[in-house]
Amino acid sequence: MRFALFSDIHGNLTALRAVAAAIDRAGPLEAVVVAGDLVQGGPRPRETWEYLIEHGWTLLRGNEDEALGADRIIHGEYPPRFRAAAVAQITWTRKMLGGEVLQRLTGLRESFRVATPAGDLLVVHSSPRGTNDRRGGQHNSAREVVDGYAGTGAAVIAFGHFHSNFVRATAFGLLVNVASVGLPLDGQPIANFTLATATSDGWIIEQRQVPYDRGDELAAAARNEMPPWPASEATS
Repeated sequence: MRFALFSDIHGNLTALRAVAAAIDRAGPLEAVVVAGDLVQGGPRPRETWEYLIEHGWTLLRGNEDEALGADRIIHGEYPPRFRAAAVAQITWTRKMLGGEVLQRLTGLRESFRVATPAGDLLVVHSSPRGTNDRRGGQHNSAREVVDGYAGTGAAVIAFGHFHSNFVRATAFGLLVNVASVGLPLDGQPIANFTLATATSDGWIIEQRQVPYDRGDELAAAARNEMPPWPASEATS
């Protein structure tokens, strides 16, 4: 059983298309799961949403998706100097999406779980405890990781949110961060996704990257008069 997993598109349609093409080349898949933060932060949020729906993938809700539903920053993750820009971006994105899409977006499920011969796969945006849990980064201590992720019974817990791909073995299972499609930490135009294969001998995790042309995103941002925000350079 093989699964494609990715997260944190942030409205970057060009990067999403690049990942979709790479997934098509990867061969047969049991499911494609998208772990949240789907449309907020890029110049084509509605087109990104429509592309995701057309493909019929399993979509999860992230903290930025929740912010869109609330029409405000709800987790306080932005530093004070960036909050006005973030609120402007949320307001603009809501207008671009419209009420029906917003309702569907904020009504997405928080997790995906499937049983396999290698043990259960659990996919969430950040952690099983919530969409903005910050205890799963590479910098977090073993105690913090246990508090955030232990107790699910899953063999693999895959998530996004931290925008940096890594695999971390723990006593209770394998933690897999699938990084970001549209907003990589280093700002380079390279989209990330993960292939997870369940075998009789355990899990095989392949973390892959695919480049994309940021020119289309820059042009779309100008054409659609997207307000600037702290992450605009990375998403375009």
